[in-house]
Formats: sequence, structure tokens, C-alpha cells
Amino acid sequence: MTRRNLLALLPSAAVAAPARHPVGANTAITGYELFESIELLGSLGMTCIEIHPMGRPEPTPGKYPGFQWDTLDASARRRLKQSLRSFRHITTHLPYTGLNYMSADPAERGHAIKTIETAMQGSAELGAKLAVLHPLGLTDQQLPTRWDEFLDRFRIWAAMAKKNGMRLTLETMFPRSVRDFVRLIREVDHPNLGCTIDVGHQSRYAELVARVKPEDRATPEGIRAYNDTTLDIAERLGNKVWHYHVHDIDPGTWVEHKPLIHGFVDYERLFAMMRRQNYRGVLLLEIGGPADSMPGHLREAKDKLDSWQR
Repeated sequence: MTRRNLLALLPSAAVAAPARHPVGANTAITGYELFESIELLGSLGMTCIEIHPMGRPEPTPGKYPGFQWDTLDASARRRLKQSLRSFRHITTHLPYTGLNYMSADPAERGHAIKTIETAMQGSAELGAKLAVLHPLGLTDQQLPTRWDEFLDRFRIWAAMAKKNGMRLTLETMFPRSVRDFVRLIREVDHPNLGCTIDVGHQSRYAELVARVKPEDRATPEGIRAYNDTTLDIAERLGNKVWHYHVHDIDPGTWVEHKPLIHGFVDYERLFAMMRRQNYRGVLLLEIGGPADSMPGHLREAKDKLDSWQR
């Protein structure tokens, strides 16, 4: 090949090079203190972090470390902001446990709304540009009759996010069909509301349940059907996919948030989808396990994701 021909190829090669997505993790490490988990992620070279504006900073049995913004004094708020300065991308996972912001009981509904809005305020104060929310609070039976009310709740919070310089994403899980989840994101129709795809939250979607019998979950066909469902959501929502929670899945049980050791999630196909859609978000690890195993799991997962992208 002549030098002239080689140079002619360079522009197209540069265009074809796939984007690499920053890899980070959340601070949901059972047994860790909040600042200890933040320090761990920084030491592993994570450039992205997702923190929990719920719970307590101290190690609490069976609970992830976190914080409640309205209970932190000025000194604690300054310390928390300082601890996050090394991260280029800060996101938060808004509270969800025991909260029903769609409750018919005014007191229960009001408590849930206040808790989430306080967490959104804290997220903005810490410099987060994106907050993840679980779309919960209704049963499958209530959804048709309260659909418009459901949409309005997320529009209110999307407007609040916009006012605070953030974006809000609804995480895959409910409604329990791909069709209705996609419809939810589309019909909220707010520029500051999009989707977080969790690669392990598709097991209850009606389309997948109808396709795979429980005894076939670990078969190649069952695993492919699961990955097809995740990619179907991404395909349908396109530029409304702003965030990914990534991990692995146990093939036999479909239990999620596992270290990247099973090869269940088809990251090759997922990265190809991201390239087609010009995805510009991050890959946020959500991995569980004993506290003493987490540094190794997170280091290995980050290295694998970086390598696969290369």
C-alpha cells in the first residue's frame, strides 16, 4: 500500500472508531461507610459515581451507605462535596424503599414526595447532573385508570430537575411490559426525562415471561431472549436512553447485580447498539457481594468493560 493510499484511509478510520463510555460504580456496598465507599471507587480509577441520597453514612447491617440531605449539617455537606471532587460524572439514585408517591393516603403520599424531592435537592447541591428514579406506586390493575396521574407526577419532577440543572431518568422495571414502559417515557414527553436501562431488570416483563419458561432460563435460547428484551427497550427509546446500570446475571435464577463472571449479559451486542444510537452516557456498575470481595469485583468489572470497549 502506498503512503498516499494509507493517508486516504485515515479519515474513515477515525470516524469509525467507537466511542468509549466512562465506567463508574455506585456506593451501594454493604458494610462500608459512605466516605469509605467513595474513596474505594476513586482508588480504582472510577471517573463516575452514583451515590444514594437515602440511608445513613455509617455502616448499617443489611443497608447501603448513604445520606439524607436535610439531616446533614453545613460541615457534613462540605465534606461530602469535597469527597466527590475527583469524579467527572456524578449521578444519584433517588430513594425508593417504603415510599409510595402514588398512595391514596395523603399522609403516606406526602411523605414519599417530600423524601424524593429532598433527595433531588441534595443531588443538585452536590453537582449531580442526573438522578435515577424507580417508577413505582401503582399495581398493574391501577395503571389503566391512573395513567394520566402517573404521567403528571413524573412531569412535575422532570420540571424540578430542569430547574436544578439536572436530568431525571426512570429505571426499567415498571410498568411490567416493554410496551408500557416505553409508552411511559414517551408520553411523559419532557426534555429532562429519559430512561435508565438496568441490564438485569427485565425478568418480569410480560413479553419475556411469555417467551421463556422458567425451566428454560439457563438455555442459550432463554439467555438470548433476555438480551433481546433489553435491546428492544434500547431500540424503541433511542435517544431517550441516558444511563445504564451494568452487571451480570445468574443464568439459572436470573438473579441480577452479579459480578461479571457469568457471561449472561451480551455486552458485545449492547455496545454495538450504543454505537448505532450514538449513546453519550456512562456505564454505572451495580454489583453486590460481601464487603471484602467488592474491591476485587469492581476492579475486575471495570477492567473488563474497558477492555471490551477497546
